[in-house]
Amino acid sequence: MHKYYQNKQLVFKTRWMTTEGLYFSEKELDEDTILPVLSGQEAMGSDIIFLPFNQIKKMIPLYENQPPLLDIDVIDERKYKSLVADFENKHQLEEAIHEIEANSSLKEQTEVLRNKTWIRNLFYTIAIAFFGFSLVIMAREIEQGHTIDLNGSKAGFKNILFSIAEKLGFLGSIVLTAVLVLGFAYFTYTIYKSNNTERQIWKK
Repeated sequence: MHKYYQNKQLVFKTRWMTTEGLYFSEKELDEDTILPVLSGQEAMGSDIIFLPFNQIKKMIPLYENQPPLLDIDVIDERKYKSLVADFENKHQLEEAIHEIEANSSLKEQTEVLRNKTWIRNLFYTIAIAFFGFSLVIMAREIEQGHTIDLNGSKAGFKNILFSIAEKLGFLGSIVLTAVLVLGFAYFTYTIYKSNNTERQIWKK
């Protein structure tokens, strides 16, 4: 098998595909340029990148990109180059994926990408829990008749807590804290479970 593609609009303007692997070049090269290389008559120039199928460790197709891309990682990075190859259309990308899969030990797998926004909400939940704990402690001290020191570096925060704790009382503070913490925790868990993205990858 020997297939040749050329497109001036792509980063890799010339691409060959053989039973051994893929050849890429950022230059516009004639098909006859690669024939002496494939036959062993000439050494491969520095303007040609060769990726043997058996050296591909992982590939990730990016269909939504225009043009569609294939992110390729290699096993021996000292001898071969990992790259992101661009293709003229989705059909050519799928053709390359099929040939790589057929001539290597890569298998299709589903990868889950975690949305990191849930971490921010987790911090909010922890902050709410700390606020609620402080509120409940102060409400209990007020109920027990202890004198509350509202001075110091956190006087503003203490005054807010005191005002809320005094109005809600001990049980009311517990209920408010439970509602807030459970509400934020459930919201964080919902984001963690629902905002993940699945994509198809090929790897060993």
